[in-house]
Amino acid sequence: MLNLGGMRWLAGLTAAGLFLVGCGDDGIKSSTTARLAADPSAFVFPKLGLGQNVDRTVTIRNEGEGDLVIKKIKPDYQLDKEFRLGYRKADDATIYDGIGAEGEDHFAEQGLYPLVVPGGGSLDLVLNYKPADEIADGGKLVLDTNVDDNFEIAIRIANVGAEINVSPTTLDFGRVPAGESKTLEVTVTNLGQVELDVTGILVNGSQEFQPRIDGKDPRRVPEVLQNPDKEGAQGLGAGKSFTIEVTYSPAVEGPDRAEMQIASSDPNRPGIKVNLTANGATPCLKVVPAAVEFPSSLVNRVDSRQFTIESCGGEALEIYGIDAIDGPDGGDAFKVDEESLPSFPAVLPAAEAGQAPPSRAIGVTFEPREQRIYNGAIGIISNDPTGEPMVEGETTRYLRRVSLLGRGVLNACPQARPVQDEFNVQPLDVIALDGGASIDQDGPMNKPVEYEWVVLSSPEGSLSVPGEALLNPGDPALGVRDDDKSTPTAVFWADLVGTYTLELRVRDNLGLGPDQCETAVATVTIVAKPEQAIHVQLVWRTPNDPDVTDTEGTDLDLHLLHPNAEGWFTAPYDCYYYNPTPDWGQLDNPDDDPSIDIDDINGNGPENISLTNPENTTTLGAPYIVGVHYYRSADRRTGFDFGPSFAKVRIFINGNLSWDFSADGDPGEKQMEAEDHFWDVADIQWPSGEVRKRDRYYQQRP
Repeated sequence: MLNLGGMRWLAGLTAAGLFLVGCGDDGIKSSTTARLAADPSAFVFPKLGLGQNVDRTVTIRNEGEGDLVIKKIKPDYQLDKEFRLGYRKADDATIYDGIGAEGEDHFAEQGLYPLVVPGGGSLDLVLNYKPADEIADGGKLVLDTNVDDNFEIAIRIANVGAEINVSPTTLDFGRVPAGESKTLEVTVTNLGQVELDVTGILVNGSQEFQPRIDGKDPRRVPEVLQNPDKEGAQGLGAGKSFTIEVTYSPAVEGPDRAEMQIASSDPNRPGIKVNLTANGATPCLKVVPAAVEFPSSLVNRVDSRQFTIESCGGEALEIYGIDAIDGPDGGDAFKVDEESLPSFPAVLPAAEAGQAPPSRAIGVTFEPREQRIYNGAIGIISNDPTGEPMVEGETTRYLRRVSLLGRGVLNACPQARPVQDEFNVQPLDVIALDGGASIDQDGPMNKPVEYEWVVLSSPEGSLSVPGEALLNPGDPALGVRDDDKSTPTAVFWADLVGTYTLELRVRDNLGLGPDQCETAVATVTIVAKPEQAIHVQLVWRTPNDPDVTDTEGTDLDLHLLHPNAEGWFTAPYDCYYYNPTPDWGQLDNPDDDPSIDIDDINGNGPENISLTNPENTTTLGAPYIVGVHYYRSADRRTGFDFGPSFAKVRIFINGNLSWDFSADGDPGEKQMEAEDHFWDVADIQWPSGEVRKRDRYYQQRP
């Protein structure tokens, strides 16, 4: 029900700062870049008896960057006391007066027009329906805006079957430090008269938001959605509810955002969106690195390092002081470089999505007096509320400690320091490795004389190794030149989806290196993750081919079949080497077209097919299908038949491995016995992303 508490809501509206209000258009910022959307597109009410009433909400969203200006909200329905319009702020569950049951416009009475919704903002319109007679009335609301003079929101009365209600539709987790977690709840209710089927829950955006129902992730255990109210029958019963717990566990500091989508059998609202935000409206201090180490520093010499202070929140970060805090083993060996300090208080602006975080580099020096280990800390006083509170009168500030560790040595070990130690890339990207930040304090030019790049681990089937340069920059699959250990740089080709762990190993001019010094080794992590919705990968091994890197070998081809396809090897609905970039879905829209990136004709792959925006297979009446064809088993030049090959297919959905033929006792790879044999591998449903094994084998291509 609406809150009819008079002027109380007006103060709340103004204080919230969500809308600019005034008596005219002067001073109101508007822009043609505003975009108006209503979710849902209509107020849909069930048929009620006399004396009953119910609320329905439509959220007005500004999906553009400029201001959305609402000049007037006009009711277009019978003014017979059946409808009352209210308003709800995003951060307040209270519903306030808007337009009364007899048409009285409280917005106009209080001089609140025009209402301004900033870019990315929203406004909830809540309509209360209380029938005065047996006639099912309807109508519409008309919004006069700077985007559309007559934007209409229909009002319909209907016999409602299943009807979903989700509350709240925005979860703001506030400030959650890295390494900690916070859980909030969303309630799903069936307001209808028959069972509601909740068919899926997805999270788009940051995957640090994790939904749980009874402790289980519904994306991986969809069975929890079959009987969520635990009443025994399929679906969510009329008038019943269940709770989704959403836990936010950030690995790093900074703002996060995602959107949880809840799909159901409600014919009017088949998809509900819940906005998830965190660390967006508070100051946030991030220190990179989190601890500063001096692994080996020469006694009676000054060594220096830097750490960076970053602003990672939605409000400005204020720094009031930075100084060394000597630990029990530190003495006065650690000092802050005074020249690197800003004037206090220093202000770093709020972080902006897609932009480099505002930052400030601070220098630290270490001068050991003897050969031993030193411990200390740097204290940073700021307005980030996750630090240790420091109360001074009525002012509270917060202390963050940055740990310092140093070791004084008489003979310094070389220190391996990659310029970048983490990479997030796409499959088939070429990565430039650089160990140029490595040092040797007592060596020539303070640098090591040898740099070695070594692969410690890589995805199964990967053959990539670091090298000095690509043999052919246009075709990384042809390999690399051997690495020159006298240079700190190398290149590396991420040939498969997955995680690669590499080591940089350095050695000084006296032969001191990884076998004597822990500091002479550093780790680099490369994560190759596809950004497309569907990514299919094929690799294979041929036991009778002793060298898959040479120009001789077998040729297997990867296929992806469209739901409308009449058969394999038929254009345009079979994507493979002979039809690598077909036009599927909407004409001239590349997002719904697949592409094959490599046709490996004499090795072990990979071959990849990617599809950014798949079509709805439920609507099309058939799934996408993955196949593998043993195109050639004999060498093109010598005619030698290599015999059987073993194909391994991996299917990635939204960047995550979904299927690889290894579940339920499957061997993980398929023996392709001879040339022209064909493996009908699996099919893919969309938008569910479900992958189902087919495993049909043909001794000649179908």
